[in-house]
Amino acid sequence: MIDKIKDYFIEHVTLATEFNNILADFLGEDATDYVIEPVPVEPILRQYTDGSYIGQLIFNFGSREYYDDSNDQNIENLDFYERFQSEIEDNNRKNILPDIQGIQSIECLNNGTIQDIQKGTAKYVIQMRITYLKEV
Repeated sequence: MIDKIKDYFIEHVTLATEFNNILADFLGEDATDYVIEPVPVEPILRQYTDGSYIGQLIFNFGSREYYDDSNDQNIENLDFYERFQSEIEDNNRKNILPDIQGIQSIECLNNGTIQDIQKGTAKYVIQMRITYLKEV
């Protein structure tokens, strides 16, 4: 699913023009690197008697951004995540979703927040969830 999510970001999120590099489960030290990190959670939300179920994939979408005591830079970083969240919500309403079989939705579970700071950069993360129907 991670490859499909990466393709979705590149093809259907206009902010993707700002993405230099989207990696799976690894975020480099350079500012403007991006990452998709799966989060371990119970994958089954609702089990049906026929064996099918509603599943979920929780993941972090994150980036390394320039960070300093300049209020302008940090507001710009937070603005990116606000616009990103808004675009994901709009796409979800328009049924523009990753190409994952049975997908029902993609959503942001929180706002972009700082996860760590180092050497003039900060890692920002927004947690996301995909729900899907898995039929047997």
